Amino acid sequence: MIWVVLLLIAPVESVRPVILVPGALASKIEAKLNKSERSHFYCSKTSDWYTLWLKLESLLSPAVNCWADNFKMEFKEGVFSNTPGVETRVAGFGESRSLDYVDDGHHIVYYKDLVDSILSQPGAEEGVTVRAAPYDFRYSPPSKESQLYFDRLKKLVEDTYKTNGNKKVVLVSHSLGGLTISTFLHTVSQQWKDTYVHAWVSAAGVFGGAVKEIKVMVSHGIVNLPDFISNRLLHRDLARKIMGNYFMLPRYPIWGKDELLLQTPKSNYSLSNLDQLFLDMGVTDGPDKWATVRDASYTGDPGVKTYCFNGKDIPTSASFHYKNQADFPDQVPETIFGDGDGTVPARSLHMCHKWNSTVKVTEYSGPDTGEHDKVIQNQDFIKNVIQIISEDNMNI
Repeated sequence: MIWVVLLLIAPVESVRPVILVPGALASKIEAKLNKSERSHFYCSKTSDWYTLWLKLESLLSPAVNCWADNFKMEFKEGVFSNTPGVETRVAGFGESRSLDYVDDGHHIVYYKDLVDSILSQPGAEEGVTVRAAPYDFRYSPPSKESQLYFDRLKKLVEDTYKTNGNKKVVLVSHSLGGLTISTFLHTVSQQWKDTYVHAWVSAAGVFGGAVKEIKVMVSHGIVNLPDFISNRLLHRDLARKIMGNYFMLPRYPIWGKDELLLQTPKSNYSLSNLDQLFLDMGVTDGPDKWATVRDASYTGDPGVKTYCFNGKDIPTSASFHYKNQADFPDQVPETIFGDGDGTVPARSLHMCHKWNSTVKVTEYSGPDTGEHDKVIQNQDFIKNVIQIISEDNMNI
C-alpha cells in the first residue's frame, strides 16, 4: 500500500518543453499608423495597434490597397524597413496559443493540433511546456530585426529551460522556420546548444530556397487569390518589396549557377544572371536587394540532434516558361514540375538529410500527408513529436 500512496502524491513528470518556430506568413503582425498622407482616400492615416497580418478581409478589394501600403517595405542604402509612419510588432511571442491559427478569424489551422497534443500530456502546462516564437517574416538575416529576434529566441530558450526545471528544450520548426533555426544555431556556441537544446524537429524546411519564389516575384505575389477578389499584380509588386521573399530564392550550390529557372523566347534565366531577370522585369533595385540576403543563411550541420520530416512525390515548381515574350512579366507563366512537397523542391528539403546531427528522416508520400502545410497537422508527425519530447522515451 505504501508504494500506491507514494505514487499518488508524487509529482507528475512533464514532457520536455517545446518552442515552436513558424514558417512564412504564420506569425501575427500588428501595426500602428501615424502617416502624413493616405495612399487612397478611404485608407486611414492614423490608428492604434491593429492586426496587419492576417485578417482575411483585408486582402479583398478595395481594402487590399490600404493593407499593401502598410505591409510593404522600403529599401534605402542597403537596408529594408517599414515605410514612414508605419510601426509594427509581432504578437504572441512566448505564448502557447499564438500560432494555433494563421488568421484572426481562426479559419486557417496551423500548429493547433500539435499544441493540443502537447498540452494533453501529463504535467504539461500552457505558457510553460510549449511556447511560440513568432517573428516578422518580412525581414530576414542579416537585418537588425532578425538579430533582435535571435536575441529574443535565445533568451526564450534559456527561460523555458529554467522554468521547466532545467530540462533541455525541443525546437520545432516549419518551412522558413527551418532556415531561420538553422541560421540561428550558427550564431550560438556549441556549449550553449549542448546546455539548452535537447533536439530540433524540422518539418518541411526550405533550406535551399524554393523555385516558387521566382514566380512570386515575376508575376504572382504571395497571396493566391483570383483577380476578381484581390489584385494579383498588386500582390506581385508588394512581393518585390519584401526582404523575406529574396531570402527564400533558390541558392547556389543547391541549384547550379546555369540551371534554368525561368525561360522566355528572348532569355534563359538562372542564378548566374538573376540580376538581369530583376532588371528585365522592372525591379531596378532587385540586384541590390538580392545581394543583401544572398549569403545570409546557414545550412551546415546544426550541432544538435535533428529530426527531419518532409513530404515527397508531389508536383512542385522546378522552373517556369513564357511562350510569348509579350506575356512577360505580367502574365502567369507555365510551370514545369519536379519532385517536392508542392511548395519546396526535394533537393531543398533534403539538405537536412545529409547532416551528421540528423538522427531520423521521415518522408510522407502524396498530398494528403506530405503537402507542405499539411505535414505539421499529420497525425504521424504529431505522434513522433510527442515521442521525442516524452521523458519515458530517453532512447529517442
